[in-house]
Amino acid sequence: NFLKMLLLPILLSLSCGIKCRVTPLELVFVIDSSESVGPENFNIIKTFMKTFIDKVSADHTTTRIGIINFSHRVDLVSSLKQYMGKESLKSAVDKMPYLGEGTYTASAIQEAIHLFQAARPAVRKVAVVITDGQADTRDKVRLDTIVREAHATSIEIFVIGIVQRTDPHFDDFLKEMQLIATDPDEEHVYQIDDFITLSGNRNYFSKRKLEINQPILFLSINLFCCAEIVNEVKSGLKALRKDPR
Repeated sequence: NFLKMLLLPILLSLSCGIKCRVTPLELVFVIDSSESVGPENFNIIKTFMKTFIDKVSADHTTTRIGIINFSHRVDLVSSLKQYMGKESLKSAVDKMPYLGEGTYTASAIQEAIHLFQAARPAVRKVAVVITDGQADTRDKVRLDTIVREAHATSIEIFVIGIVQRTDPHFDDFLKEMQLIATDPDEEHVYQIDDFITLSGNRNYFSKRKLEINQPILFLSINLFCCAEIVNEVKSGLKALRKDPR
């Protein structure tokens, strides 16, 4: 049963291209490059992003990708208007500098809102925020205000938060992730313990690590699969949990 729980999301994710019509998507990565991340972990984030880039359609008329790198300042790596093939986009990711100072999450989300002004009409707008800590109070942009603005403009926000549950600031960080993310939180907030988990290099074959890595699979499914596949994954996992055999 454990192996079924692991394989079901993977197999259904792979079937997306067959069972679902590829729909247009405006996708913006909002990447934390603050001091607490560190240069090695920043490189892991880059690898994660390049893996996602490889998953999307190469046709620019289908998926357009913007990238924001932030710390005490906000750097625009790629806008939605730019056409960059997969290799060029991954090269731009490789060249992203590690900034290594504050965590100006609100300013970064504000920049994402600006990017989405170039979105195609009636096309799904998705931002993926990857961060390991709470927003910096020195940021002149208020987080709650800018998040409300983002949600009001129909931007769907996923948050991947890298924090251990034993961290003394865990509860406050979780509340912030839930504030930023689109509802429902269980589909848009993904907490993982460390950056190695994000890289996908962990050994999956333990129950604890499955529970950690499974959200990353769900993020991929939520972004690139139709509702039919997403619901199939949820129903399948729910049934498997009820039957422990």
